[in-house]
Amino acid sequence: MRLGAAPPESQSGETRVVCPIREEGNTLGYLMVANRAGTRPFDPRERELLEMLSDYLAVAIRNSRLYGEVAETKQYLEQLISSAGDAIVSVDGEGKIRGWNPAAERIFGQAAGQVVGQPFAALVPPHPMRTARATPSRESPVRAFDVATKRADGRPLNLAVTLSYLPGRDGAPDGMLAIVRDMTSQREIEAQMHQSERLTALGQMAGGIAHDFNNLLQAILGYAQLMARSPGNADVVRRGIDVIEKAANGGAETVRRIQKFARLRPDEPFVTMDLNQVVRDSLAITRPRWEEKKVKGGVPLQLELELGPVPVVMGRPAELNEVITNLVLNAIDAMPKGGTLRIRTRLGDHRHAVITVADTGMGMSDEVRKKVFDPFFTTKGEEGTGLGLSVSHSIVERHGGDLKVDSRTGEGTTFPITLPTGMNPTGEAAQSGETGIERTGRILLVDNDAQVLTILGEMLKDAGHHVLPVPSGPEALRVFVPSGFDLVITNVGMPEMSGWDVAEQIRARDANVPVIFITGWGLQEEDQARCRRLGITALLFKPVPPPELHRKVQVALAARVR
Repeated sequence: MRLGAAPPESQSGETRVVCPIREEGNTLGYLMVANRAGTRPFDPRERELLEMLSDYLAVAIRNSRLYGEVAETKQYLEQLISSAGDAIVSVDGEGKIRGWNPAAERIFGQAAGQVVGQPFAALVPPHPMRTARATPSRESPVRAFDVATKRADGRPLNLAVTLSYLPGRDGAPDGMLAIVRDMTSQREIEAQMHQSERLTALGQMAGGIAHDFNNLLQAILGYAQLMARSPGNADVVRRGIDVIEKAANGGAETVRRIQKFARLRPDEPFVTMDLNQVVRDSLAITRPRWEEKKVKGGVPLQLELELGPVPVVMGRPAELNEVITNLVLNAIDAMPKGGTLRIRTRLGDHRHAVITVADTGMGMSDEVRKKVFDPFFTTKGEEGTGLGLSVSHSIVERHGGDLKVDSRTGEGTTFPITLPTGMNPTGEAAQSGETGIERTGRILLVDNDAQVLTILGEMLKDAGHHVLPVPSGPEALRVFVPSGFDLVITNVGMPEMSGWDVAEQIRARDANVPVIFITGWGLQEEDQARCRRLGITALLFKPVPPPELHRKVQVALAARVR
């Protein structure tokens, strides 16, 4: 825009020109040029040059200000990236790292100098990275995924990664921006809270479980005393043996359900499941809580069970048992003044089976219903962790199914679970290891409980094995000779020296001898990983039925031969 000059003025024989310096209508200053006295006045061309110079000065001042603003913005953005709690990694068009902030150094345990120029894909598992990198585009510029990986020092990492498409000047892809959040601590807390949720449920059922065990012990003790008083009465002895065996099996089944519910037994592979049996198992483990409400609290609770003919589904019975158990316990809590619990199984369509758990309790508001599957959301105050339904939803999704909720305030709640039906397309692998050959071997048996040591030894001897029973870990190590035994069976929880210590020292002496663990405690997930590292052949959970002991021993001996 052409700026006009002020008219020339003469003062004391001087002639001068004043040109305003303007930017977008605002006057930034003035350019003033004056001649000495007695010289000629400015001609029009000189005035025009001065006007142009004032325009250039306005542009220079504007550029100077813009440069200062750019420098300030650059410094601000650098400080913002440096102080961010999440890793911010810029990746060029070839997938190599070109920017690496301090949070990335902290999360991955590597300095910028170690990684700049290296492939970003080397930091995360390749499959999710390839999938996410292939999908961002100008139309859909952001992709997010979760990955489990490791730091440079080997520590595990759980990461939430967001990849953003970065266009170049011509609009073509010019790399990506990765925002990486370290979710390791949060995942650990969630796992702990999940375990707390299970233990809270077990605590609620503890009184009823103790009642059940006392009934079983009463049957065992009563018939044992009757048999002792009348050893010659064949009828009493026969009935006593039958009752004692059934009571012991009933107690073992209760412990098995508790251990699986608390995840103290290894995760099962996907197998064919009878959904009706899953429901029955869940009702069996929640019945003590149900009965406690009815008997102690005087709450009128009714159960309507409709188990229809449904085809088998593939999955983990223990996990689905946990889902049904959570829903039943929630239903009981939702009916503090009594009501009816309805559980139904049916065929949804030709590809899906449906389990419906419904109650006639308080129901939910729309606000609660929308959040009911959110992690840590609970309406139970300090009594709940808010993970029961969130975890149940995740379990059902892992089974390829769907868990929904239908509820209105004062009208009860219904949870329909939809699961795909059908057999595993690859078939179920036979895991028995049986080849029709009955093998016998030299077995070192270790257990600190004298009664358990005796009965397990008798069971093994009855099957034809040569058994050396020892009551402690140190004694086992004293008698153990490499290649002197075909199998070692050791209890896990022993004083002085645990089964873990026994297995590690035996494995150091003999890398090939099979080792079977037997435990009455159960195993945590990290224990199961430790078993795999030690090469433990099998796990047995007390009480061990003779057929199961025989089968696991045969599998171990067969593996020894191979």
